[in-house]
Amino acid sequence: MSNLKRPHQSTSDLNNNEIISNSAVQSKKSKSVDNSNGKKPYTIGQIKELRMLNFMCHKNFSIEFHPTSMQIVTGANGSGKSTIANAICLCLGAQARTTGRTTNVQSFIRKGDTHAELSVTLANEGAEAYKPEIYGKNIHIIRRIGAKQSSYKILGENRQVISTRKETIDEINQALSISPENPLCVLHQEIAKTFLLHSDPQKKYQFYMKVSQLDQIKQAYEAAVYTVQSIYQRINNMKDRHEVMLRTIELLERDVKKINIRREQDKKQHELEAELILARGMETQQELVKLQSELDQTQKSKDIIEARIIEATNQIRYFDQQIETLAGEKSDLEKDLNGRSGLRELKLHFAKDQKEMKLMIYRLSRECEKHHETLKDNEQGRIRLKKYIDEFEAINRQSNNSEEQRVNLNEEIQNRKRQSTEWNKTMESLTDDLNINDDNIRKNQSTINCIQNELKQKQNDIDELKKIETDKTNIYGAWVPECLKAIERDTRYHKKPIGPIGRHIRCIEPRWSYAVEKHLAASMSSFICTDNHDEHILLELFSKYCRGYRPTIIVKRFSEELPDVSGTLERVQRANLLSVYQVLKIDNITVACVLIDHKQIEATILIEDLQEATRIRQSGVLRWDRIYGKVKQVGEALTYDGSNIKLDKAFRIYTNDRQPARYFTSNSTQALSIEELNTDIKRLHDQIKQTNLSMNELKTIRQTTKDNLDKIKNMINENNKKIIELNQQLDRLNSTMPTAYDYSLDELQQKLKECDVVHHAATKNFEEAKEKMEVEHQRLEDVKRNLENIEKKFDSKTSESAILTEKINNEIAERQQIQQQIPKFIKKCSQFDEDIAKYQEQLNELNKNKPKKLKTSKTTDRSVRDIQQELDVINHFLMSNEDTIEKRQQIIDEFRAKRLAAQEFKRLYERCFRQVQSLEKFVNKRKERFGQIADEHQYLLRHKFKDLMEKYRFDDCDIKIDHKKEELEISIKKNKRSASSFSGGERSISTFCFLIALWGSIYQPFRLLDEIDIYMDNEKRNSCLEHLYENTQYYSSSQHVIFTPQAIDSTLWKRLNVPVFCMPTPKRSLE
Repeated sequence: MSNLKRPHQSTSDLNNNEIISNSAVQSKKSKSVDNSNGKKPYTIGQIKELRMLNFMCHKNFSIEFHPTSMQIVTGANGSGKSTIANAICLCLGAQARTTGRTTNVQSFIRKGDTHAELSVTLANEGAEAYKPEIYGKNIHIIRRIGAKQSSYKILGENRQVISTRKETIDEINQALSISPENPLCVLHQEIAKTFLLHSDPQKKYQFYMKVSQLDQIKQAYEAAVYTVQSIYQRINNMKDRHEVMLRTIELLERDVKKINIRREQDKKQHELEAELILARGMETQQELVKLQSELDQTQKSKDIIEARIIEATNQIRYFDQQIETLAGEKSDLEKDLNGRSGLRELKLHFAKDQKEMKLMIYRLSRECEKHHETLKDNEQGRIRLKKYIDEFEAINRQSNNSEEQRVNLNEEIQNRKRQSTEWNKTMESLTDDLNINDDNIRKNQSTINCIQNELKQKQNDIDELKKIETDKTNIYGAWVPECLKAIERDTRYHKKPIGPIGRHIRCIEPRWSYAVEKHLAASMSSFICTDNHDEHILLELFSKYCRGYRPTIIVKRFSEELPDVSGTLERVQRANLLSVYQVLKIDNITVACVLIDHKQIEATILIEDLQEATRIRQSGVLRWDRIYGKVKQVGEALTYDGSNIKLDKAFRIYTNDRQPARYFTSNSTQALSIEELNTDIKRLHDQIKQTNLSMNELKTIRQTTKDNLDKIKNMINENNKKIIELNQQLDRLNSTMPTAYDYSLDELQQKLKECDVVHHAATKNFEEAKEKMEVEHQRLEDVKRNLENIEKKFDSKTSESAILTEKINNEIAERQQIQQQIPKFIKKCSQFDEDIAKYQEQLNELNKNKPKKLKTSKTTDRSVRDIQQELDVINHFLMSNEDTIEKRQQIIDEFRAKRLAAQEFKRLYERCFRQVQSLEKFVNKRKERFGQIADEHQYLLRHKFKDLMEKYRFDDCDIKIDHKKEELEISIKKNKRSASSFSGGERSISTFCFLIALWGSIYQPFRLLDEIDIYMDNEKRNSCLEHLYENTQYYSSSQHVIFTPQAIDSTLWKRLNVPVFCMPTPKRSLE
């Protein structure tokens, strides 16, 4: 730790005690200061007087304490010095075991007497007096110890009894920063002896954690973590309960839907009865129109079939001529291929010669063969293409201009069909976009309605909170609102004070509001300042506005991070308990830090009743074997009726009469603050604005889309009309259409050009190879050329023969297909004649039975059968679902009530979930902060200890604290000697310096040190007293009472304004 930076030297310690420089101390020691004329006033919480009656060795004894920073009580052993410390400790509410003598308070009663009485007078004057309107300038605490039990009395001004409750003493101790059970406040003789000689590293660590109150912070962390887990479990239970409510609502919703359906069906029944009468009249008229239309359509179909029969007969004649021509051409080709001395026989002859030559020059001819194959394939393609081109040119010369017209018409028809398809797709897309746009507009409008309802609710919550805030401020005094306004106007503050603390605290669980208020009552009206400068300014304002009781001012540097209490909360939650921290909502980080540090809210648990406290004690869930640095031990419990239980070995229970709640009323349990609600309202206004902009954009897009859709519909209708006209023109041209081929002339010419390019490239490669092998392959080239010519001719003939065969087969197939259609056409014509006669007969009959003209102008598109079927279904439904109006209204009312309850419960569950998430973040931050606090505290302690040890000429001194092992070791060396070779007095000095260094950990208005110098010689004792005097000047606002059995030179100490009291020898019985 030697590499840590030394903190900035301040004029006050961690507890804001005024620090006096060393030069000032030396000047005081050199002068004889007489303060008899200007007596120093008492500081709040200092002891003025102690009275003892029948206590230990004293029959009736009293002692008065002075407001000086140091005073000495001396006397022989057995004179009752330690009795004074024990009496003060017990009178202020400490347990008997704290004294280190006994665990039974009755053992302190003087032998022979039946009771003892202790009385302590505490100073309560000055700017920070605690409830001066009640207690006045002095607080008198009396404890009477009987044979079976003890009782308390707290007296105020004029010796009036204010309270008899132990809890009142605890509140006073907390308000005055008194810790009677803390060894830094009262170091008893037995504890001093044990700590000086027999304390091991673990006990020293426990001592250090207790006096620095780090153990309370550690316990608070564990309690906070446990509390968060417990709240999450409760939220899950709330979620399950909400699901049960939803299932109940679903059943009622079904009944409500049935009721609405029945109402709709009643209305629809009357409409269908009227529509049925209208449909029966229109049905007869529609049948007449339908029959006339079918008759016209049948006649038209008959004419089309007759035209097709004539056309099919002409096509059969044409196919017969074509087949005969193609068969003659095929016969000539077969003679050229397979006749004597034909191409096939020549091909076999040249192939045999070529094979013999290839065997001789195989290696040299591989490259030539490759180029040859390429040329051969290309040449065949060129021959076929030239043949096709010749045929097309002949056909084109014979054709007339009708072909060009037909092609143009086909192209235009196809283009228009493609255009229609594209427009149809575009229209479908625009229709889908229009539907989506309408859905989005409806959703946005619904969202705006929901947000407006939520805005009204938020505004109502703000009005209610403002009213509550005004009432809460007046609780702390009628002068507080004006004082708060003056604080806001004053610009002298480094940071604006925070207060009253109760304004920043809300109890989110009304059930525990009374118990929490009772626990925090002493701090609710307090203010927090960041330094002494701001404190002095605030005191000036208090003196101007305050009438009567002045609130307590807590000086604490404002924090931006919460302390880590997750460890303590986790332990408490693991024990299935609830801490005060978990039921509070604190909207200021500094206020939260003060309550955690001063009131231990994370380590104070809430229980149902005293029986649960007994169960917790018997179960041992709070007996934690190891307490880590971030976990506090739970030491106190509260019940909902305000009872207080001390969870220590004595297990004390304090009850009181229930009083009305003052700070936490039923209206003060709001989950959100005014600032949070204003933030939510601003966010909701932004959402409405954004949603309106989005709706305007959607409406503009919708209008544009609708215009485009109408335009496309018009274009499609015009295009369809044009396609019909073009098809009619094409039908007229098709009646004289010549035979169609698979390829166009342009395509064949393009392919021929491509073959020429390929042929040119292959020929070039072949010529290069030919030049290299010209001598060796001359004979082979002759044979190849002959063979290639034969193969080309053979392939050409074979290809022509195959093409002719395919054409003949296609012509025959088409002729057979047309031949098969002719009987079908004839049969259809006969059937159409029969249908025409039948339709004519029905039409005559309907004209005879045609009803009179309907009087009404209404029409319907539905048939009589459909209307009658729907009417029968409705009648059946109404008969099967008969009920009364009273029963319907009862179901609807029940559904609305339960639906509203479920919605409210859901909002409560969601709000609780958001709050526990914020609490969890706070606990995690507080947990991270604990390590930094411990390190800072350790740094200050080590440097203070080194400074003190250097004054006694010790070298290489250090304090090592291991929070993981929970050990504290004090390492000291002097003249290169280790601690094992030191005397008891030297070890006592190291422990003495360690205790003095701990004084900066916590502020105490008084400190009692009983025989701290017990193992020291006179030289070290006097040196220790001198150093003790110097250090008390650093903590001038505290009393330091030193008990020692050694003789003290009172004259010397009186010159330093240190009173010395010599204890008289008490009268003891002969026994």
